[in-house]
Amino acid sequence: MHGASPVMNPPREAEAIDVHASTNSGPEAPSYRYRAFISYSTAADGGLAPALQSGLQRFAKPWYWIRAIRVFRDQTGLGVTPSLWGSIDKALRASDYFILLASPGSADSKWVEQEVDWWLQNRSADHLLLVRTEGEIVWDNATQDFDWDRTTALPRRLARAFVHEPRFLDLGWARAKSELSLHHPTFADAVARLASTLRGLPLDELIGEDIRQHRKTVRMLCVAGVALGMVSIVALIAAVQGNRAWRTSTRLVAHEKDASDREVRLSLSRQLATTSLNQLSADRDVSILLASEAVRLHPTPEAESALRRSLTEDLNPTLVLHGHRERECYARFSPDGTQVLTWGDETAQLLDAFTGKLQREFLGHTNDILDAVFRTDGRVVSTASADDSVRLWDVVTGHEERRWQHPGAMSARFGTDGSRLLSLSAGGGALLWDVATRTHIAEMTTIEPLYFSEPLASFHPDGSRIALCGARDPIVIDATTGTIVLELKGHARQARSIQFSPDGNLLVTSSGDSTARIWRVATGQCEQTLNHPIGDSELQEARFSPDGAWVATRDNRATLVLWNAASGQKVAHLESADGPGSPLLFRFSPNGKCLLTATFHSSTAEVWETATGSRLGRLMGNEGEIRTLSFSPTSTRAVVGSIFAPARLYDCRVCGSVDDLLVAARQRVPRELTPEERQQYQAPPTRE
Repeated sequence: MHGASPVMNPPREAEAIDVHASTNSGPEAPSYRYRAFISYSTAADGGLAPALQSGLQRFAKPWYWIRAIRVFRDQTGLGVTPSLWGSIDKALRASDYFILLASPGSADSKWVEQEVDWWLQNRSADHLLLVRTEGEIVWDNATQDFDWDRTTALPRRLARAFVHEPRFLDLGWARAKSELSLHHPTFADAVARLASTLRGLPLDELIGEDIRQHRKTVRMLCVAGVALGMVSIVALIAAVQGNRAWRTSTRLVAHEKDASDREVRLSLSRQLATTSLNQLSADRDVSILLASEAVRLHPTPEAESALRRSLTEDLNPTLVLHGHRERECYARFSPDGTQVLTWGDETAQLLDAFTGKLQREFLGHTNDILDAVFRTDGRVVSTASADDSVRLWDVVTGHEERRWQHPGAMSARFGTDGSRLLSLSAGGGALLWDVATRTHIAEMTTIEPLYFSEPLASFHPDGSRIALCGARDPIVIDATTGTIVLELKGHARQARSIQFSPDGNLLVTSSGDSTARIWRVATGQCEQTLNHPIGDSELQEARFSPDGAWVATRDNRATLVLWNAASGQKVAHLESADGPGSPLLFRFSPNGKCLLTATFHSSTAEVWETATGSRLGRLMGNEGEIRTLSFSPTSTRAVVGSIFAPARLYDCRVCGSVDDLLVAARQRVPRELTPEERQQYQAPPTRE
């Protein structure tokens, strides 16, 4: 709290709120001079602490009092003294409550740690109030303590200090505000909540008292205005200020009511979601109606999941895409979702995604096309063929724009802006091409892919770097020069896949050592190791979900595991129905809500909910073996590509947005809950 000499203002890490009034401050607890002591980090909260102290002392204050309560803060409560800690100790003993402005700065402060330690040894945690200003405060219900792996805003001295999860005031938003006072409605609301606890008054009574005091001020000034003409101007100004304060207090009451209503809706939404899942096996229609009602009350994650799971069903294709001699027909949606790109023989075709009508055909390859992708803007298609060439095609005209020879080429990927193209060969070679000049910039050695869809390389979201599974370790190269800028060392065996996170700050790799690793791009350091549950299996692939919230890993036994990307905790363990030995394909939906999986030996794909690992249904097929999976940009449609069978399109609204789910629910059950059902399942009545 105070890192300077005792005769100077310390560079402060803690501060106290004097909550009790002085002799002219009104009633106060007789045994304490201060109602509260504020502990904080000057570096982190040097601006917020004075504003909070001032607000607490002024809220609901009669005009003729100096302050409503006294609050200790070191820079206002301490004089020049040869014993800094002695003064702080004296202030702590004179305080009824301890307010901790929680932030990473205060968590690391020795003064804050010392003040917290004093309070826990001499007082009770019941009078220790937490105000988060930065960082994280996470409670672990299992251990009945803070989750210290994720909590960054509290000193470790608070471990096991609370018997139950404490409620804390969140002022994280206030750090971005240059001026804070009771005229700021949100800040006034926060001050009112804290003052309510300190003064032992219900929030509505305290706000009412604040309103009454402002009204008294206005009346006093009006009387003075009648007696003294010159004072009338002052009375007018005070009246305006009182009116503003009244409006602010009224808004606080309204905000409090809104917050209370929101909590009721949240609780009821979660309750209905649970009831919906309990009814799923007994009455699917009622389950859908209850989940829909839960979503309308408040779209909590629990309500959305319940509605998604209640709509579970097996889906038949809505459109079959014939072509490519029906020997191999792989498929992928265009970036805007209006077209489907198919390939498999010497040609690639562009089809209307809703009618299946042929719109364009790309002709020129002399052997089978192994992979085809769109450029990010959807105007150009890249194809890699067994004729050892990589070609670019204009989507509008169907004409060939570029051609490169790359022996063994089996796939190619565009950089973000389309100026770079990376082609990969079956023999483990990678060539980086400058699209404009048609020249190759660099040549790298990679591992040999087991099949063409493995993510052996990944462009950074801004296109500036490329991550590759190098011959020995994963590497990151500069996309302009092709020079290596980073090597990731740590896997005990060869890395099999690599991918940037959507924000470009992390990389995920999988390895034959049965682990996936998440790396910090800026430092090259491994931040998390995900240990696959089957110890002797080899991890073949690891991918981030498009929203960055999840990681999926698959091994060589067709086992897929879902992980929380932030915590590294396992979410679900998905076993393929085809059993070990069958290579597994998987794709996240663009919104990250769902996952498609299929094995090389199956004509049927499975749909899963990412957050829970629950199976949502199957994409049915009775012929061929699946080789490609693709979602539309809205996540509401899916296309499956196969060998020995045509590609198939499916309506998959169960993976869409909340609005998509509600539309699907209405079509599935076109009625409302009856009054009897609402009473039975404790659902609220319909609103007029």
